[in-house]
Amino acid sequence: MFKHLSNWFDTRTGYKALIHEALEEPIPGGAKWRYVFGSALSATFMIQLVTGLFLMATYSPSATTAWGSVYYINYEVAGGWFLRGIHHFGSQAMVVLLAMHLVQVLIAGAYRAPREVNWWFGMALLFITLGFSLTGYLLPWDQKGYWATKVATNISSGAPVIGPYLQKIVVGGPDYGNQTLTRFYGLHVGVLPALLVMCLAAHIALFRKHGVTAPKKAVGVEMFWPKQVAFDMLAGLAVFGILVLLVVSEGGANLDAPADASSDDYPARPEWYFLSLFQMLKLFDGDREIIGTMIIPAVIMIGLLLLPLLDKVLPRGFAHFLACTFVIALLGGAGYLTVKAWQADASDQVYIKGRMKADQARDRALLLAKEGIPPEGAAYLLGRDPLYHGGKIFENKCLGCHALGGKVTGEQLAPDLKDYASRIWVRGLLEKPDSPEYFGNVPGCDGMTTWKESSKLTPKQLDDVADYVGTFATIDAETSPSDWADDPKTKAHPGRASFQKECVECHTMGDLSERSKKMQPAPDLFGWGSTRWMTRMIKNPNAPACYGFLEAEQKMPAFGEQLTDNDVTTLVRYLKGDYLPAGSGSMTGKAAAKP
Repeated sequence: MFKHLSNWFDTRTGYKALIHEALEEPIPGGAKWRYVFGSALSATFMIQLVTGLFLMATYSPSATTAWGSVYYINYEVAGGWFLRGIHHFGSQAMVVLLAMHLVQVLIAGAYRAPREVNWWFGMALLFITLGFSLTGYLLPWDQKGYWATKVATNISSGAPVIGPYLQKIVVGGPDYGNQTLTRFYGLHVGVLPALLVMCLAAHIALFRKHGVTAPKKAVGVEMFWPKQVAFDMLAGLAVFGILVLLVVSEGGANLDAPADASSDDYPARPEWYFLSLFQMLKLFDGDREIIGTMIIPAVIMIGLLLLPLLDKVLPRGFAHFLACTFVIALLGGAGYLTVKAWQADASDQVYIKGRMKADQARDRALLLAKEGIPPEGAAYLLGRDPLYHGGKIFENKCLGCHALGGKVTGEQLAPDLKDYASRIWVRGLLEKPDSPEYFGNVPGCDGMTTWKESSKLTPKQLDDVADYVGTFATIDAETSPSDWADDPKTKAHPGRASFQKECVECHTMGDLSERSKKMQPAPDLFGWGSTRWMTRMIKNPNAPACYGFLEAEQKMPAFGEQLTDNDVTTLVRYLKGDYLPAGSGSMTGKAAAKP
């Protein structure tokens, strides 16, 4: 039955003749392990093709959705991390196998006549493979890929005359964004695969035409089937096994924080196989940069393409020696520069610090993504996160004067804002207002110190006042001062009487017209510590309800024009501890006040 079906199918397709043609290739000198690199490379390409097709089924190529879709593949799709890991490390395996195949072809002399054209197709396959690596790097739309791609495309802009135009075509405009990603995606899944298949088909056809380059002392002839087929299959399985081992040991492919064009301090580095070029660029700065970006790579490419022609101008033996020396020196130099780049990074404190910050941003983004990615895109994960973005705003704008838990980057001239407006913070202020933790270093702010010297409140009464003031941050934005004052809970609070006795002589509670009657002007405390009050304080600390009564040299600068509404919102939430804590899956709710 099977034989009848096989014969029927063969009469209509001729598949037996095709199989015979493929397997009955003569190999002078017999099967050899050194012939497996080309087949292993083809097998790896097939792995890349299959895994890439599966990834395409879930990947969404836009600047808004790319990172989120890769996150979904990595952390939500069953086995997605493994699939993406195989694809990631498979791309690196192709570069390694290409180098090994290149050396094997070179040593065997398989680049010489009549195989020159096949060598050039091999070079085309090399450049296409590097193109795959470069375009695929950007597709996750994370920090690592974004900045590495930006560095690479900036290098292309250094080409004489056409450089800026070439960069604009590749980027898709003046800025890196959705057009850049879609163009790289189109190249990666459409143009480059088509070119690779065509070049690979031509490469194999020419190889079959000329056959294996036999050793000089080859004895006997073996067919491709079965021994060389077995060698090739074992080599392909070995490559796949190594990929599986890498994926399992590394936990899959890394996904950095979402791409952020404002993070110009990100420590951009290319993948390891481009590190040699990155390191070489350090040797040529300023006007000499074109030597590293254009001249040397062009000389290398031309040299590789001209190798098959050396026999026509030089003695055959010397030409072969020169070709082998050139390629081995090239690979050795690339390896040396790669090691130098690793060593430089290992001792570069700026890079190490930047990498640590990038890793923290990555971990934070992955944690936030578990709670859901905003419809506007993954870029808003960190941009709206109080711990990450608010913390950065505080570090850049506030930490020069204020401290946070004792940490300050400059001279502390303002209160420590750790637990600001909480019952603990207020209790410490009432106990030691002249401490550097509070207003001890603020010029002219000695009113609380004077009050403390004359106050006769007991520790218990101070506790009650701190509890009472600590409730001000919970006052609703729609609540008027009179409604709040008439609230039975307000009237019944044990700290109210002591507050009325000791604090209202200087502070107002929503009625600024009373300010002129006070012994010493002080901030209005109605809603003090709430989101509304803190927002007003940050945007305009010189407002009448805040510190407008102070002399100019004593005032905190207004940040209303320096910060966006999102900056202020995340900063306030950061100070109030209203954010998803590290290592948690739910919001803290700490100091969560109504606006």
